[in-house]
Amino acid sequence: MLGIGNLLLERLRGEMVPSVLNQEDDLKLTHPGAETDYRFGVFLHDIEEVRPYGPPSAARVSADTRRHPDRLLALHFLLFANRKVPFDSMSALDEMVLLEAAMRAVHSMEPLELDGQEVKVTFHELARNEKTALWQSLSSPLQPAAYLTLEPVRIPSTRIRRTPPVREFQLSAKRKGGGGA
Repeated sequence: MLGIGNLLLERLRGEMVPSVLNQEDDLKLTHPGAETDYRFGVFLHDIEEVRPYGPPSAARVSADTRRHPDRLLALHFLLFANRKVPFDSMSALDEMVLLEAAMRAVHSMEPLELDGQEVKVTFHELARNEKTALWQSLSSPLQPAAYLTLEPVRIPSTRIRRTPPVREFQLSAKRKGGGGA
């Protein structure tokens, strides 16, 4: 998951530095309230499993070996301006400029590619009460932010089991009942 987070960060930096941010370190993977020197943050706030076709099945590795199914995840990110930037404080106008640039970058972003798999980046609509609950859980007041979903992110399984092939199969059948008509 760190790989996809870094890829998202790289794409955002490509769009936002130097147009609205001075240096790459102004945009970080971090959580709201972190008192470090950054101006714009990207925070993973939720993960959920995606099962578009029901429970996944084991993958065949060889005739007698199966790998447990991979997991497909949807990662939910929060993009926010750091109101606590230590030196040159963040004004409301600065915050709006950064959020607009981030939303423009996401809107025009091509799908990300991780390990040969395409991951779509979309805006995630949250109800106001969901936003409030999220920000409260981070011990921060509600502030303007962009909410994203990246999916599907494949997490490969490393659990492998051996399943010996069937060598012989016997079936016997008896007729039940026996009355004629």
